[in-house]
Amino acid sequence: MTRSTGKPRASERGPFLNMRFRVEIEGIEATGCTEVLLPESRLDGAGAAPDAKPTLRLGTLVLRRGLSGSPLWFDWWQRATRPRLKSARSVTVVLLDERGADANRWVFGGARPCAYHVSSLNALGAEVVIETLELTVESLQADYGLR
Repeated sequence: MTRSTGKPRASERGPFLNMRFRVEIEGIEATGCTEVLLPESRLDGAGAAPDAKPTLRLGTLVLRRGLSGSPLWFDWWQRATRPRLKSARSVTVVLLDERGADANRWVFGGARPCAYHVSSLNALGAEVVIETLELTVESLQADYGLR
């Protein structure tokens, strides 16, 4: 703890629980995600030669939420199926600490839908219908230890 404020330093916070987060999609209000699968980041060509420049490869970002009457995710998917329409957006995933304050942030630039899925329907079941949007991403920025 810092003596001046009595608050823990950023390096003293955590580990964080995976259930406190929010997702912000440029141009879409109230995303209400229930699950986020963050993309894997890889360097292709790293270590191949001392002067070789590695290439960054980002996997897909997967967002899931309970299906509602809002067509916003499907509309974004539909827009992406039409090549002349601009569909790239910024997607921000914010991890929250135990008090609900922003702890870490990942910003994915140039996110575009590459897959859309709605979970199965079952007349004998009683589970929430899940809407899934899978996104390709062009860039990743991360901020750790936010206050």
